[in-house]
Amino acid sequence: MQQGSATGNPRNKVALAPGHSLMDWIRLGNSGQDLTGVGGRLLDVGPEQLARHNTRADAWLAIRGNVYNVTPYMNFHPGGVEELEKGIGKDATKLFSEVHAWVNFESILKKCLVGRYRPRTADSSPSSASPSEKVLGDGLGAFLASREEKERHQAARDAPFKAPKRKLRWDWYEQEERGSIVLYCQTSEPSVKVALGEDNKNLKIEVRENGEQCSLNFILENTIDWPVRVIQIPNSSKVELQLKKTVAANWKKLGQTSLDSEQENNGSDSLSKFYSKMKVSNVFPVNYNTNILALSFLDKSLCTTPVGHHIRVRTFIEGQEVDRCYTPITRSLVDPPSEEDQTYIYIMVKEYKEGLLSSWLAKRPQESIIEVSSCEGSFRTSCLANRQELYLFAAGTGFTPMVGVINWARKLMKGKCTKISLLFFNRTEKDILWRDELDKLALKDSRFTVTHVLSEADETWAGMRGRVNGEMLSAHLPKRSPATDPKYFTFVCGPTAFSQLTGGLLKVMGFSDEDYHCFQG
Repeated sequence: MQQGSATGNPRNKVALAPGHSLMDWIRLGNSGQDLTGVGGRLLDVGPEQLARHNTRADAWLAIRGNVYNVTPYMNFHPGGVEELEKGIGKDATKLFSEVHAWVNFESILKKCLVGRYRPRTADSSPSSASPSEKVLGDGLGAFLASREEKERHQAARDAPFKAPKRKLRWDWYEQEERGSIVLYCQTSEPSVKVALGEDNKNLKIEVRENGEQCSLNFILENTIDWPVRVIQIPNSSKVELQLKKTVAANWKKLGQTSLDSEQENNGSDSLSKFYSKMKVSNVFPVNYNTNILALSFLDKSLCTTPVGHHIRVRTFIEGQEVDRCYTPITRSLVDPPSEEDQTYIYIMVKEYKEGLLSSWLAKRPQESIIEVSSCEGSFRTSCLANRQELYLFAAGTGFTPMVGVINWARKLMKGKCTKISLLFFNRTEKDILWRDELDKLALKDSRFTVTHVLSEADETWAGMRGRVNGEMLSAHLPKRSPATDPKYFTFVCGPTAFSQLTGGLLKVMGFSDEDYHCFQG
């Protein structure tokens, strides 16, 4: 029987012992036991002091400027003790980012926080801590830190974007019934958020790309109807916002621009709050353990998500913050999205028995309120500029990032993409996600093909069997080297072991880092 994990994901590299699930780790953190090992003081830790804590019985590591005592967490780590040991006694930020970039380590390890990592300052000891530091209570999200340090830490988490270095260029066009605002962006697929005030005239537009955020605020000449339609112009970096006028008439002008237009919006009413409350507006079954949740904002807002980017869904269970990343998808692979579809964020949720958040989400009825983050991700579609053939390798729910890739290639690479080939790995036939949609798409678009591979197929299965291996990849990929013919690109997503194995096989076959991309699964 599969054991639970301290990340809520049953796809672990090792089977954890009974009593070492995420729920057990949360209970240990809330027990009042000092997991820091330094008596509740926040320290400044230098490289020499960090290096002394490098054994399984005394293990510290640094991640993104914070030092954690992971000794009590060793046996809860879903990747196994040996994997965690690779990072102890040093700054493990790079190692962590390569394997677990999507994991909310601040929440999981917050009760183990020793202090700040100071690479260029002298080592400190518990006796040298500032007298102003106090042990905070075990309230929600409490840290063993001074108030000033706690506020700095929270501000850093809530402000992930740099100040903009430019102003957002735009144009305005109109017809009698509609108007269009065209945004001139820097990338071919930015994240665009649009909000319309209750008066149907106050329009706010926010664009995020390349780690920057730019905003436009308008008080329109007359009212418009919701929703606004956001259209990415194919083969360009332009985005069109189509406005439907409430009353058909030519306007004298678009309207008034507020004083903070085209500047970063840092106020308390900013569109860019890191987490937003959203409503579960509908639930669509996919198979026996997976549903699609349609999430909508509580006001007149919508947000687009770039290819390969994800959102975080979070909640609090027994006082502990628990979150999980989901890649937004479209409502269908075949049917074009309606105007209403753009007002929803669709996520595919597979329920894991030992997964705290997935089990919690599976029980959310319609109208439930959940918290959802703004999108995150590092993938840029610019790497596909001169590619003509795309080869996708997905396992299980690692299929969800491929939905965005498929849609983008079909609609926004018009005249460029000539082939989209998906090799889809699952355990059994009933585990195949969106099989009908994939079959319909293959019939509708001759560029798209899908091949299913099952690891635990029954005797009735006539398709491919087994797990990913070099022979499968060689048979599926073109008989030519990407180094000499850079017209094709490969995507990989699935459980960590699947992605690492597939990525390694691709390197052996001559693929460089510029020839393929592994989404973190």
